[in-house]
Amino acid sequence: MTVPPDRPRVLLVGVLPGAVSALQAALGPGADVLFVPPEQLVDHTRGVRGERRPTLVVLGRELPAPFGLVHAVRPHPADLVVIAVSTPATEGELAALPLLFAADRARHLPDSQADRLPGVAREMMTALGRHRTYATVRAAAQYRLGAGTAISRQLGDHLFGEFLTQAPVGALMLDAAGALAAWNNKAADILGLGEPESLGRPLTGLFPESVRAPLEEHLASSGGGHGGGTGDGPGGDPAGDPGAVFERLRPDGTTQALRLAPQRVLDPEGRERRLLLVEDITDRLRAQRQLAERTSHALLSAEVAAAMTAPGPLPDRLERSVQAAVHRLSAVFACVWAVRMPGDGLDHTVCADGPADGPTPAHVRVRRELMERVAAGRRPARDEVPGEDSTVCVGYPLVSGGELLGVLAVGSSVPLSSAASGTLEGIADQMAVGIQQDRLLHRLRATTEALEHPLLPPSLPALPGFDLAARYHPHGSGLHIGGDFYDAFTAGDGRHVLVLGDVCGKGPAAAAITGLVRHTLWAAAQHTPDPAHVLDLVDRALRRQKTPFCTLAYVVVDTTVTPTRLHLASAGHPAPLLRRANGGTTVLDVHGPLLGALGRVHHPVTETDLLPGDTLVLYTDGFTEGAGSYHQREPEDLAAVVAKHAPPPGTARPADHITAALMDDAHHWWGERLRDDLAVLALTALPPAGPAASAASAASQASEG
Repeated sequence: MTVPPDRPRVLLVGVLPGAVSALQAALGPGADVLFVPPEQLVDHTRGVRGERRPTLVVLGRELPAPFGLVHAVRPHPADLVVIAVSTPATEGELAALPLLFAADRARHLPDSQADRLPGVAREMMTALGRHRTYATVRAAAQYRLGAGTAISRQLGDHLFGEFLTQAPVGALMLDAAGALAAWNNKAADILGLGEPESLGRPLTGLFPESVRAPLEEHLASSGGGHGGGTGDGPGGDPAGDPGAVFERLRPDGTTQALRLAPQRVLDPEGRERRLLLVEDITDRLRAQRQLAERTSHALLSAEVAAAMTAPGPLPDRLERSVQAAVHRLSAVFACVWAVRMPGDGLDHTVCADGPADGPTPAHVRVRRELMERVAAGRRPARDEVPGEDSTVCVGYPLVSGGELLGVLAVGSSVPLSSAASGTLEGIADQMAVGIQQDRLLHRLRATTEALEHPLLPPSLPALPGFDLAARYHPHGSGLHIGGDFYDAFTAGDGRHVLVLGDVCGKGPAAAAITGLVRHTLWAAAQHTPDPAHVLDLVDRALRRQKTPFCTLAYVVVDTTVTPTRLHLASAGHPAPLLRRANGGTTVLDVHGPLLGALGRVHHPVTETDLLPGDTLVLYTDGFTEGAGSYHQREPEDLAAVVAKHAPPPGTARPADHITAALMDDAHHWWGERLRDDLAVLALTALPPAGPAASAASAASQASEG
């Protein structure tokens, strides 16, 4: 059986069989789908270019070198197009296809978008059919001219013959002056042409004044050859520019979009004529614009949602939102006016000017009267911007939870469609929710700060002869009340007390327990700071309130003796570190039971000397268990960190240097895995001033070396 020459075919090379059904469904039953080995592809695509069966070649992801096959078959707009599906290994070479071939000849489709293959195949086969129709009409018209038919003021059936008169594509012949000389039935139907009133009428007279100049320029280009060109070399597509679209008004006032493809042809006397193929794409263009509008609106909603939920200051996020509105809607400007406090008036917050910037800032052009009208009525309203008659300003209230938070104002030089207005109401809701959430977060931060304020000392006391330093980093973004705390004060007998602890739990409940522990510690130490007395009272206070347990490191610094004597006790807390002046660091053997969990208990006391240049370090379990059970660290690991980060010689704040080094190391070690608070307290005995101190410092450095 002979296959019709216009029956399309699809050649699949390296394509999985599962794609066949989807391709057949997209292309219809009139297409032949064949599997072809790579080595036989060239044989299947042989023939005179422009005269072969319309063919689509699909190169699958399984091919190791698809770029060479594309060159081998040489895509042609009249009868052969190629789609190449790439993998990460072949994507690089296929990325060059748009530089060598037009999109209607060869298309690169990433493997991640393979589900688009049927739709792209249908699109390219449709374009292929259109090119073949253009070529057929052009060739037939040139044949009639070559046969000696005169065209002066003849109707389409005299010039084109029965075939072209009934062709499904509109065809016009223009004389040298650009006037209508002939047309077929389809062109008459599209443009409303009639005999004899349309003969000799300039084609540009059918279009509005605003498009006549670009239309004349388009007609003057008239393709690249004289009828028989192939479109391969310089000169371009023989059908002119099939993508040129011009719009006009029909007699009934509706808009009509026409695709016009001009081509120069010669009559038997060598005179140049212009053949013009006309296609009414009004419905297609309307659908494309609606799709583009919906896509733009969806992207706008997504961008505003991303901006309003992103971290950072609220004005920055609002500015990103109004910038997106201007960009996606081609607006003149977009602004936000905010209500600072309930009952207050509107204050301009942010503004974004679009492509129609004027000499006056947009936020000045927007009238406060309109914004206040929108705010009072809590419903959208529109008004003309003073001095800008062509710009319409529309305001949308920003309301969340029944509370008016502000107004979104958008200025446009064209009327906003109902779809655009609906989208703007939607993003106004998104922005209102974002503003409301930002206010709630500010209130939560203020509450958190108020609760945390009594949990830490406002400042560390100055201890003569010592450097005392602390670092505290609660987990979270400022909304989290941690369970870690520290304190330092002087007891009633003149000795100093250092405390660093961790209360079980988080949030306000933990804050209440922390306050109880801190104040009980201070009150008990004013009588006597001895660890046995103080820790016993804290334990009894916790058990009386039936609170969760607490861990604690408790140190009494006795400066009444020389050298300074440390009395250390631990209640289930990580062991302290002691860094000697020569850099050697040890983990002190200080252990004891939890507070508030086990009844009356005994806490052993460890004593050691703190010599000049020595540093005592207390820390919470966030440094060793910051990510839970994942990759825990031992106190010896922290001792190595402390030993490694020696304070620079002569530094006035050695304890501060060590606490900063420990905190930096913890953040680097845990990174994003950190799920706990961090608190560290360090005390360094400063070397005495004077020559003796210099000699001691030199000896210490020599010992470290």
